[in-house]
Amino acid sequence: MDREYTITFRYEEFNQLKQHLFPGDKKEAVAFALCSIAQGVDKTRLLVREIISLPKSAYIKRTPQEVLWETSTLIPVLGRLEKENICLIKCHSHPDGIAEFSAVDDKSDKSLLPSFYEWNPVGPHASLVMCEDNVSARIVLDDGSFKPVNCIQIIGERLSWYRNGVTKKVEPEQQRLVQAFGEGTYSALSNLRVAVIGASGIGSLVNESLMRTGVGEIVTVDPDHVDFVNLNRILYSTKKDAQNKVNKTSLLRMSVATTGLDTKITELPYDLKTPDVIKHIAGCDLIMGCVDNREARQILCRIAAFYLLPYIDAGVAIRAESKGEIESISAAIHYIQPGQSFLSRRIFDIEALRSDAMQRANPDHFKEQLNLGYVSGVDVERPAVMPLNMIAAGYSVMELLARIHGYRGDIEDEKCAAETLISVDIGYIKQRPDTALCTSLARYIGLGDVVPLLGMPVLSMQEEDAA
Repeated sequence: MDREYTITFRYEEFNQLKQHLFPGDKKEAVAFALCSIAQGVDKTRLLVREIISLPKSAYIKRTPQEVLWETSTLIPVLGRLEKENICLIKCHSHPDGIAEFSAVDDKSDKSLLPSFYEWNPVGPHASLVMCEDNVSARIVLDDGSFKPVNCIQIIGERLSWYRNGVTKKVEPEQQRLVQAFGEGTYSALSNLRVAVIGASGIGSLVNESLMRTGVGEIVTVDPDHVDFVNLNRILYSTKKDAQNKVNKTSLLRMSVATTGLDTKITELPYDLKTPDVIKHIAGCDLIMGCVDNREARQILCRIAAFYLLPYIDAGVAIRAESKGEIESISAAIHYIQPGQSFLSRRIFDIEALRSDAMQRANPDHFKEQLNLGYVSGVDVERPAVMPLNMIAAGYSVMELLARIHGYRGDIEDEKCAAETLISVDIGYIKQRPDTALCTSLARYIGLGDVVPLLGMPVLSMQEEDAA
């Protein structure tokens, strides 16, 4: 099977590119996109970090069908390819509305783009053509040959994918989904590769919902096996599974197999902080977090930033007073774009992260800290209550549908729904906006593969151990 190539934009860079390529005069224009690389298991992703507009003085000729420009203006950009180890996409517009490469484009790309490899031999470098409502791209190899870019993804308040020649027949079991959300939403879902982190509680229910809504592939991550205490919150789990200590990820695969549905399951029965797991997640289209600790959530925010991935998080909480009376029952859904985090939203702070890390690395010391009275009352952050988990799981999958379909309304409505807070005990739902970037993550947006992985030395040490 040939390796896939994809290009990912944040909405900000995609809109900047479109504004430059379509200045309003209906003539072709040129720009360049600087990219980092994410080498996945079976996919190479070009992550757009910066748009460089060609200055007006560089144009020799511009018409609705042709553009000529002075290539010497590109020399400073090419120098950055070598210095920063990044790749380059040549972008130009087709005002006639046809997002296909012409014979003139073929000749131009074969002449120009192989020279990019003299500055960064690894590449890959690419060419992109944009019209007002469509976009397509291709990889240009060092010998001037072409390979298709399978998908161009845009991440913002809405999620969009431009896929190369992908059509899929609507299966009978998905007819009613199509009636509700349309063939475009069905097509997007059926081609998605979604990383679901956590296969117990909320994760089990999210996996089920994604499968039943026709998602193409689920990458399920959970290092644990089924235990007797899980039987009240993992779909299809049995006492026999608990006795045999069946991996939670394997249970999902077996459950999907019994349905006969098309969703592919990729099992990763390992800890999230494993280099191989992170690389698999980096090759996905979307993260859905169903974890129960702050440390894991912050790592997922970090993956989302480095690899330009949208991240939907679901969590629940039951808070009780010391006498056992219920104080509150709640669920929360967060839509996190690359560079955003729970820290910037003040959901938790650095001290809480350190506490989670302590509990993970040294449980005995953590218990000592609890006994010293640093925690007041009872805070049950992992309630084993299936109906509450169902609320969180249902809202998180509906959040995915909202970002694809746009059923809430216009973009401003999406901006107001970065956080959905559900107070079950009083029947209250509140949504809050968030457009701010996290100061600790902003500098990592779109960096892709770096050493050490995610800028975390501990992950680099694990890679060395595995080697």
